[in-house]
Amino acid sequence: MNLRQLVIGGSLAAVVSAFACVPAFAAESASAAPDATVSTATPAAPSKKSVRAANRAFSRTVQKSLQKTKGLDQTTIAVFGNAKTGQVTLAGQISSEDQEGVAVAAAKQVRGVTSVSSKLTLREQGGG
Repeated sequence: MNLRQLVIGGSLAAVVSAFACVPAFAAESASAAPDATVSTATPAAPSKKSVRAANRAFSRTVQKSLQKTKGLDQTTIAVFGNAKTGQVTLAGQISSEDQEGVAVAAAKQVRGVTSVSSKLTLREQGGG
């Protein structure tokens, strides 16, 4: 067990020390060639996973605002948001036509929302 820890610990130390030398080497090569153009790497595009997480968080913020809004009780409204553009789509069922306007207005009040599209449908009353 001790030998295993030593091997793992020793290889980790070797990897860390190898990476510690890289910035120093890069600094030396940049100072040695003053005429050379030093290019900086552009930031990578966000991953699909991070974009989806941002969209879910943005949609959750709008959803919480709708839940706190008076006049939207007895509704089932789903929120689909695009955090980058600020576009929000509301989908689901409402019990009165007035609730659509209330829901759209409440969604527009959330910070970051630029446009709201409503796909809300009126729930039929009575069961038959």
